[in-house]
Amino acid sequence: MIRRSLIFVAIAFAVYVGLALALVAWPPPAEKEVTTQATGELTDLVRSGDLGQPAAPEFFVARDGAKRLYRRYLGSGPDVLVFLHGSGSDAQYLARFARSIAELTGVTVVTPDMRGHGAAPGRRGDVDTVVQQEDDIADLASALKASKPFKRFLVGGHSIGGGLAIRYASGDRQPRPDALLLLAPYIHRSSPAARADSGGWATPFVPRFAGIDMLQRLGIHAFDGLPVLRFEIPRSARDGTETPLYSWRLFASVTPRPDWKADILRIVCPVLVLGAEQDAIFRSEGYTEIFASLQQARVEIIPSINHFRLVTSPESPQRIQAWLARQM
Repeated sequence: MIRRSLIFVAIAFAVYVGLALALVAWPPPAEKEVTTQATGELTDLVRSGDLGQPAAPEFFVARDGAKRLYRRYLGSGPDVLVFLHGSGSDAQYLARFARSIAELTGVTVVTPDMRGHGAAPGRRGDVDTVVQQEDDIADLASALKASKPFKRFLVGGHSIGGGLAIRYASGDRQPRPDALLLLAPYIHRSSPAARADSGGWATPFVPRFAGIDMLQRLGIHAFDGLPVLRFEIPRSARDGTETPLYSWRLFASVTPRPDWKADILRIVCPVLVLGAEQDAIFRSEGYTEIFASLQQARVEIIPSINHFRLVTSPESPQRIQAWLARQM
């Protein structure tokens, strides 16, 4: 009887692992050639020339010895804001936004290229561990403080960078944020702000996601570095520094944890969420429900702009200025 049970367990285990491996090996979906609303809006933004001139690259050394790139927009005051870019890109497109925040509020804005992205990505589209982005933010803060001590430490981000900002603020890294500034943040595919495939911007490799998840339940992480997500970046918006493919590890490292509601509840600092009324990637109306549990959170939806125009509209910095003035 015991031998028969062991044989049954072995067969079930083999079938489970075999199915998981088959899902991991499942071919990714073909690249989309159809222009969606989101990709069309990104093309318009790039062609508009409204993004501004990026600040010169600077570098800090992370705890693993890697040189990580960031850009600094000096403000007149004692506070610093580390602001994180969106998916598939790097921090250069945040130049106009960052400079406006620095000029209006006096806060020095620092925009790092997240690990796996930009001109010096390390391994493009991948990271070593799911906590490496949080480590990098903490290491960047330490480097900034060593060069010029700051008073308040603010963290923020646009799109998936907002997801990483939430992940950092809800974790245990130091320094803790004194405030959180989120522009159309990614939350989770099951959240009230989600759209299917992010409105055509992202293509998940669903079978591979499922297969890796199955293997992780057995403690198998051999395939965590495989790509599981593709961003449909238009050819007109590519210059060789984009990151169209994310590994499972990279995606997990820049998004809230699977229990995203618990992540939200762990945030203890004041939070400002700015959504775009015409956002084709996320459902802005969902942010009110998502952050309703946080008394210290404020959600504002800016009318008549889309997901990408949040970083070029003068209204975003103005609303941030007004909100920060109330936090003093």
